[in-house]
This record gives sequence, structure tokens and C-alpha cells, in this order.
Amino acid sequence: MRLWGCIPLTLLALVSLSTAAQVPLTWHSDTIVQSLTLVDVLSADEDYTLLLSLLQKARLIPTLNKLNDSTLFAPTNDAIKRHAQTNDLWRSALSFQDSPKDNVQEELRQQLFYHMLNYSLSQIPKDSTTEVLPTLHFPKLFIDPPTNEPPPSPPWMPLPESTLGNEPQRLRITSRDGVAWLGVDAFGKGGIEVIKKRANATNGVVYGIADVLEVPPHLGRVLSDQSSLTYFKKVFTPSILHSINTTSELTLFMPVDSAWETLDPLERLYLESEFATDDLLRILDMHAVVEKGVRWSDMLNNDVTLTTEYGSQLEVVVSEGKINISDATLLQPDIYASNGVLHLVSSLLVPPGALQLTPEKYLLALNCTSFISLIHSVNLAHLINDTETPYTILAPKDDVLSIVQQYGLPKKGSDELKRMLQYHFLPGKWTPKKLVNGMLLESVLQEPGLDDGRQVMDVEVNDDDEKEDVSSRHIRFGGAGIIGDPIEIDNTVVYFVSRPLEPPVDPLQTALPLLDLSSFLAAIFSTSIADVIKKTPRATFLLPHNDAFKRLGMLVSDHLLAASSKTDLENVIMHHIIDGVEYSKSLVNGSQRTFATLEGSDLQLEHPGNGSVIVSASGGWPGLRSALYPRDMLTETGVIHELSDIMIPRSVELTVGKLMKAAKATNMINMVTKAGFDWVLNGTTPPEGSEWTAQGLTRPSWTLLCPTDDAFKKYNLTELFDNVDVLRAIISQHLIPTPSSSTGDIRSFDAPDVLNNNRPLPLERPGQYSTLLSPSSAYGDIVFRELDDKTSQYMVGIKNARGTDKQADWARVLTWGRATTGGGTGGVITIDRMLFPYHPPWWIEYLAPSVVGTLGVGLIGLFFYGVRRVWNRDTTEATYEPIGGFGRDDGGSSEAPAVEETKNSAIDNAKSFIAGGFGGVSAVLVGHPFDLTKTRLQTAAPGAYTSAIDVVRKTLARDGVTGMYRGMVPPLLGVTPIFAMSFWAYDASKNLIFRLTPKRTSESLSTAELAAAGFMSAVPTTLVTAPVERAKVLLQVQGQGGSGPQYKGVFDVMKHLYREGGIRSIFRGTGATIARDGPGSAVYFAAYEVTKKALTPAGSSSGDLNLGAIMFAGGTAGVAMWSIAIPPDVLKSRIQSAPSGTYSGFIDCFRKTVARDGATALWKGLGPAMARAFPANAATFLGVEASRKFMDGFF
Repeated sequence: MRLWGCIPLTLLALVSLSTAAQVPLTWHSDTIVQSLTLVDVLSADEDYTLLLSLLQKARLIPTLNKLNDSTLFAPTNDAIKRHAQTNDLWRSALSFQDSPKDNVQEELRQQLFYHMLNYSLSQIPKDSTTEVLPTLHFPKLFIDPPTNEPPPSPPWMPLPESTLGNEPQRLRITSRDGVAWLGVDAFGKGGIEVIKKRANATNGVVYGIADVLEVPPHLGRVLSDQSSLTYFKKVFTPSILHSINTTSELTLFMPVDSAWETLDPLERLYLESEFATDDLLRILDMHAVVEKGVRWSDMLNNDVTLTTEYGSQLEVVVSEGKINISDATLLQPDIYASNGVLHLVSSLLVPPGALQLTPEKYLLALNCTSFISLIHSVNLAHLINDTETPYTILAPKDDVLSIVQQYGLPKKGSDELKRMLQYHFLPGKWTPKKLVNGMLLESVLQEPGLDDGRQVMDVEVNDDDEKEDVSSRHIRFGGAGIIGDPIEIDNTVVYFVSRPLEPPVDPLQTALPLLDLSSFLAAIFSTSIADVIKKTPRATFLLPHNDAFKRLGMLVSDHLLAASSKTDLENVIMHHIIDGVEYSKSLVNGSQRTFATLEGSDLQLEHPGNGSVIVSASGGWPGLRSALYPRDMLTETGVIHELSDIMIPRSVELTVGKLMKAAKATNMINMVTKAGFDWVLNGTTPPEGSEWTAQGLTRPSWTLLCPTDDAFKKYNLTELFDNVDVLRAIISQHLIPTPSSSTGDIRSFDAPDVLNNNRPLPLERPGQYSTLLSPSSAYGDIVFRELDDKTSQYMVGIKNARGTDKQADWARVLTWGRATTGGGTGGVITIDRMLFPYHPPWWIEYLAPSVVGTLGVGLIGLFFYGVRRVWNRDTTEATYEPIGGFGRDDGGSSEAPAVEETKNSAIDNAKSFIAGGFGGVSAVLVGHPFDLTKTRLQTAAPGAYTSAIDVVRKTLARDGVTGMYRGMVPPLLGVTPIFAMSFWAYDASKNLIFRLTPKRTSESLSTAELAAAGFMSAVPTTLVTAPVERAKVLLQVQGQGGSGPQYKGVFDVMKHLYREGGIRSIFRGTGATIARDGPGSAVYFAAYEVTKKALTPAGSSSGDLNLGAIMFAGGTAGVAMWSIAIPPDVLKSRIQSAPSGTYSGFIDCFRKTVARDGATALWKGLGPAMARAFPANAATFLGVEASRKFMDGFF
């Protein structure tokens, strides 16, 4: 409050008395003799003896004698006695025999001066008119201190120096019911009754009064005595009242209690708090006028404008007997005080916007004083005093902080405390309606770990009932609940939180309480980069669960956690840290799919469409992916999310050697090295020019069955190491060629969980795998089987090995680890026993095959013997002669009986059927290697083979010569009915054409008719061809790329197909087969007949052609057929080999094949097909013609 003080008394003493007094003071000269003075009047009346005593002690007798035309309101003895009972000064003055000290005299004198007027009041008002009387009392702020010096010039006369602008204090008098009352208020109420009539003296008059007049006190006391100012007394502090009391010439326009009720309850609550002193002073300044002199009500006119101490203007408007001060009505004027005057008004005189109630003030009023105190200690007061910028404040109340302080808060004024408090302020006015569960809101906290970016806070909103009423919503900020309802203050909304909010800490400390992440955290702390990465700015940590190490494969986990593999482990850890802050929203809903990591390579994100997010590493093996669980665990440098699996970067190479070292298989490592397979350990191809290169072992992908060191306890290692051939055989038995990822043989690696493809080989579906020993041994293959105890344990053994009681040819699978070299396939499978190459006894190796071969030859001979016996029996039976017998020249009758014709036709059909069967066998024996090469080229993934020669080379290297005849059983079993039916149907179709054209002029069929007959022959043949081709293709495909066989034989194929989809699955690709064989057979038979005709010399028949001409014609027919049959054959092979549901039909397969591999894919396998076409079909027709001639010799 900026109130003016009084002018110093020492200066006022210099002011002339005559210039300041309202009524000039006059007194008698020494030459005039008065007969009856005021003192005489008092002395003559016994009711004034006590008053005379007080006047003597105040040394005012000379003053009274000197006054001229004055008025004295004399309290009677009874009045003084009553007053002395409550007034210490008067009581002490009456009791002292000697005169009190000068300062006491001065105080008493001033009170007595309030009973005197500087003129004679000759007449008291007779009506209710209130008259204002200027007294001889000139109020002062302070009484002069005691002094031993005598006064300068007695008698003491009142000096016109006062706190009322050097004006004397006023006194009002009125009359009520004919009785005069003194000291009444502005409305003539109250006061002291005048009980004695006027007594005249030569120098004035005396009126006796019933009580002592109370000198108006300071304004503070006056304010406190007003019953209509109870709210003022409630909110104004003693310091403010002291300021009011010590300010001179003060005019106060004080609003009554009802005026304060117009304020907002929160504003009143703040003003009632102990922190509102400054604002209360400002409000007081808006109602205070300090100028030269006091503004009594008689000085308030229409032309008056007052300037308050605040600087605002108060306009005075007088209308219809009412006085308005700006927008307020003057309710009670002129309440006298020693240092000014008090006017009561009806409303607050606060200019619009002048009362700046900041959030700080409300928080103080709302019991958040400790929170405010902490904010001031770290110089953040601007956050709670800014009324323009919208903020959301999360404030803990005093009771909350009192509990927390027991456990310790950051030290006042510390940077740690400042950081914590900044986290409680969110830019923007976030009302409950705007909050959404899971949203992240920025705070004003700027983190160095975020490159001075703003730290965010997570919001939880539980709104299960989905009602519009937000009062039922449960809101949490940063995990802290909300107490009570939020408070909206202009641009600010305040939530009262259940605990102080601690800003995020470093990522490792944040994740430490989460037990499910403890394994990866332990791995981090075991490295030297822990202190570095927890301070790395703007980083997103993807932390895998504890199960991820198990899902990674024990050998891989053991390698990464080994002391010698710290570099690999650090690269793995850095691959789980994204360079940048990526919250859930950007990962789940964002368009970015590639994220750089601190390791240097990228992570790829996939959105399958079901709301999940899949992360793919830059390295590892194919199918190494992880499910991302967005968590938004905030850290001081970024955020943490969780993963289901560990990601392996491309900078980490997991070789077979590293995995074996992790398995602590020292003996096996030495054996592999000694045997010359050290390149397997390094994950590289064999050295150029080595014997392994010559064998075609150029792939770097191998799966090694690795016996533990305990498995070698019963073996003499010295003997093993001395015999290199045996050592190589042992290693070859344990070394499985693994298909590379480029072969596209994904079916072989379909683990139950696509995110957990951590095994070198699929073990869930027990199967057979070829080893490096398989090409040279019939017992090289190994088989995995799952144990019956359903503990996810497996056994591995040598296929068909018997007689060892499972002591040397079977072992239990212990652990495994998948390598990243060689396209991310292969690895190490540890076993508890070494698998010694199996050598069966002689009677198993030689006797059984001999018996089977002899039995087969015997059955074939028996078949032909039976055919000959049937023929001989048929030809010796009697025939029917024409009626009337034969004539002399009837021995060669030109018209045979109908029965003979029918018999010959049946024989011809049988010959065609059998001859076709022999032709088919010949075709398979010659053409199957070519057909296998064609099929593998057609079905392999792009890049698996470079050419047909590459197919042959890789097949021979892996499976030997027998591998070229893999899948030959189905065509052998089906070729007899297929080709038999084909040639029989061809002959039947030709006869049908003859019968349909009875009037034909030519006895031979045209080329078009031959082609039509060939096309029709394909229709019945397809009934056998389609299922046979389906089985053949599956058997041929399962061997490519080095994968182990899935099916044991043709019957096993048919069984699996029937279980998969019934008859429909077995006959899949029937339409494609007709599309291939229909046009192909048309060209096939037509080309054969045309070529034979062209090779037949003039005058000869085609039956006279030699074998070379027949073979040439057959080869030409085959080439002609495959020149147009390759595209539908490609589509047929793909339809029949693809998993169920891959293609919806022939056209869908065509569209997808062209879209994925281009139009050239339709001609894959053309080279092998054409290479096969000539020899295979030459052999076919050679077999047909030769067997026909052979049968013609017998039948």
C-alpha cells in the first residue's frame, strides 16, 4: 500500500497558527480583566471538580483563561468516574498527586481538546438536523517523547498540525426528542446526552454532558468496530491494519460484507489465506485516496474525480440525494478516525482485470502451500504466475507432501527438485474431456537426454461406462491417481495428485524392477557399454523377455553370454536400441517401417493386420522375428518397449565353430579339424581345389550333430585321431547338408511358432535327413523322432540300423543352436552319444537283396509264361465255318466269320495295351533323370539352380547316382497303365474315326485325324496320369536343396494326400494335366505317324522300318510334344507341389507365376525336357514296336 505519511511535526510547528485553523484562535490580552471565566464557571459547579483536576494536571487552566468565545463540553464527575473505570489514562491522571510527565499531559490534553470548540455554541439544534462541529483536537500519529525541558510558551494552545491535513477533528451534534446529543454518527444515531444547560462565561459557554467524548481512534480501530465489515476483519492482516493506522490524510471507501460475496468462491478462499497480503494491499489501494486533506462527504461533488493509491479513477456522482462512487453507492459517510475518514460503499471498486489472481494464489488457498514453497525455492514461480499461457498443473496437497517428506524429497533449491517440479506442469489446458487413455502429454521438463526435448507423461483413463459425465472417469497421470475434482482457473486446470510425480530415470534403472526383463538387463550390466547406453540421448530400448534366451536356442544364448563373446553380445544389445525416440503411436500407427539402431543396421517393422507388430532383425536367420509389445515405459533418454525374442544383427556371425565352443565340445572340434572339415566350423565353403570341392560340396550351410565331451569317455581318442578315414566317416555321419534359405523350401522349416524358428532342422515333425555319408553308404541317413513322454525331447538315430541295441546308432538330443552363416541355415545339435557309422552283417547287406531280386525275376518270367499258355490255348480252339462248308477254293476265304473278327480285335487291343506298357517302362528308365532335373528347375525358388547342369551336379554331389532316379517308383507303377491306356485309346480313337467316316475315300487317316485321335487318347489316360504325376512330383521335390525326405514312398505319399484332402487332393492338377497331355498327345502321335511315313521307302510299308528309323520317329514325336507342352507342364508341377491353398486353379497359378517370376518362368525346364524328349520317346516307341513284333511272333 502506497499511503502518504504525515508531514513531520517539526515542520508543521513552523507553520503560522492563523493560516491553518478553521476558526482563528483568540485569547485575552494581559491588560483586560475578566470577571467570570470558564474556570470560574467550572469551579462554581460541584459536578465539575474532577474535570478541573484533570485540566490542572493537563496544564490547561491557563489555556481556558486565555480562550475567547469558546465552547466546553464538560463531562460531569459521574461521567469521569465511569470513564476512568475503562480508561487507564484518565484513571492514572486522577490518582496521581503530582502532575504527570509532559508526554502523558499531551495525550490527556488532546483528549480534553476534543471537548472544546474555538467558538461559542450559543444554541443547540432543536430538530434532527445534524451539525458538524470543528473541535480544538488536532490528531497526531505519535505523541512526542518525554522531555525535561519546559514548554516553550505556556499556556499550551493547540497547534494546527494534524493527520487530517492540518484540520481539526470533527464532532457531530443533533437533537432527538428535544434532547441534545453530542458525538452522533452521520445519521444522528448514538452519541452522548447533553444533560446540563448552557452556562455562560465571559470567554465562552459550558455544556454539561453525561459521558466523556471518545476521541476517534485510528482507521484500523474504526474498521474493526464496524459490524458491516466482518469480512474485511477476516481477511486483512495485522500488518495491513498497521499500515492503515500509520497513514495520514487517508480517505477510505470500504465495501461492506455483501460486496465481497460477488467474488468467486475460489477468489474469496484465496483472499482468506495467509498468502493474500499483497493482493489485499492492492485491493486496499483501489479503495484508498491519499491527498492534501481528507475527503469528507460534504466535499464529494459531481465535478470531483478521485485518484486512488492503485492509480484507478473514482468518479463521484451525486443524484437524487445519493452519492455514487463509480459503480458503488455510498452507504454510510464520514466515520471519523484520527488519521482520516471512512466511507462505507455497496460494492468493490476494483477495475476490470486489475485483480490478477494467478494459479499460485489459488494453489495457496487450496492447501498446496508446500508445493508452492518448493516451486519458489527453484525459481519456477513464473509457471504459477503466468495467466496468459494455458497450463495443466499436477499439484500435490500439503498432506500428501507431508507424508512423502518423511521418506525424503530432493533438497530445496536443488536441480533434482527443479527437474521433478517441472514434470508437474503440462503445456495446454487438458480438461478431463480431452484426455484419452494411453495418450502421452508433453511436460515443461526439457531433458538433456532428449536433446533438450520435452519429457512426456502417460495418461490412463478408465472410462468403462462410456458416459458423457466425466466425473465418473478415473484418471491417472504418470501412475499417480487424482484426488477430488479438477479445478479450472481461466487458462489453467489443476489436478490434485495422490503423490509427487517423479520424472523418468535412465532406461536401465527404469527396467530394473521388471523381473521379466532381468536376463537381458543382466546381460547389459555384464558388458562395458552399460554406462554408455543408459546416457545415450534419444534412444528407444526394445527389451526382450527372459524366455527369449531360451527361445533363441541354448547354444546361441551360451555363446552370447560367454566371456569371450562380449563383442557379439554388445552388438546384439546395440541392435535392440533404436536411434531415436519412437513411442507406441509411431510404431503401431506410423508409416515408417525401417528404424536405424545404434549397432549400425536397421530393424524392419511389419503390421500383419491384426493389430500386432512384428520386428525383423538385420541378420540372424530367415524367420528370425519378434513380436513387439508397445509399453511406453518412459526414460530420461527416451522410451522402453518389450520384445518376445532376441534380435541378431548382421554384424554377429554365429558359426558352427562358435556354437560348438559354446557347447564346450572340445573333442568334437578337434575331430572336425583333424578330419579336414575346419571350413565347416568357419561357415565357409571348402577351399578351392580340395577334395570337397571336387565332390560338389560348395554350400556353406551344414548342421552338425555334436556329441558332448562326456560322450567320448568310452572311446580311445588316440586311436580315433590316428585313423583319418574312420575319423572322416564319423564326422560325415554327423554332418547334415542343410538347405539354404534361397531354395525357398520354406515348408521344411515351418516351426510351430514363426517367431521361434531357432532350430537348425525342424524337429517337431520327425523326418529323415541325408548326411555327408549318405552318397557312399546305404546307412548314411539319420532320423529324428519325438519321445513319447511329451517333454519336447527328441532322439536321433541312423536309419535302418539294427543289431546294436541302440548303443551306437541312437542318441538323445540335448540342446541346439542355429547358425547365421550360409544364408542363416544349419547349426549345431548337441547329442549325448556319438553315432558310429553303421555297417550291417553280410547276410543283411547281400542275402536279402539277392532274394528279392531273384524273386522279382521269377515273377516276371512267370507272367510271360502265363501269357504264352493263354495264347496257345486260344489259338488251338475250333472256329466256326460258314454255312454250307468251304468250297474247293475256300481255303483262303475273303470274309472271315464275325467271331474271328471280334477275337482278332481283342488280341490287337491286348497287344496295344501290353506294348504301351513296355514303351512306358523304357521311357522311364531312359528319361527319369531328365524328368527329375526338369521338375526341380520348375519348382525351385529363383536362384536355387543356375542351370540344368547345376541341378545334375548338386543332385549327384548330395545323393549320388541313385538320386537321379528319386521318385521313379510312381511312374514305374503307373507307366504301364498310363502308356498302355494311351496306346490302346489311340488305336480305339482311330477306329472310332473310321466308323464315324464310313464314306471316306482314303483308307489311311489324315494328319488332322491322327492328331484328333491323339488328343482323345489323353482323356482316359488322365485318370491314371494325374494321381501318378502328383505323387511323382512330390517325391522329386522333397529331395531338392538337400532337405531330408518327407515321404517314405509312393504309398506314403498317397496316404498323406488322402489325409490332407481326400480324393480331391490326390487328383489335384487334373485340369492342368489335360491341358498338357491333350495338345501334347495330338502332336505326339501325329508327329510319329508323319515321321514314319516320311522315312518309309516307296513301295514299302511302315512295318518294314528298321529299329533306327523307329527310334528317330519316336524321338521326333517326343520333341514335337514337349515343344508345346512345357508351359502347362510348369503350371501342373507347381500346382501339384505347392501347399494346399497356394493356387485356386490353373489360371490363378498362371497369373501368380507370371507376376512373380515373369513369363520366362513358363519355359523353365525346357532344356531338360527337350534333352529327355528324344531319347525317352525313342525308347518308348522302340519298346512299343519291339514288344509288338515280339508278341506278333507268339500270337
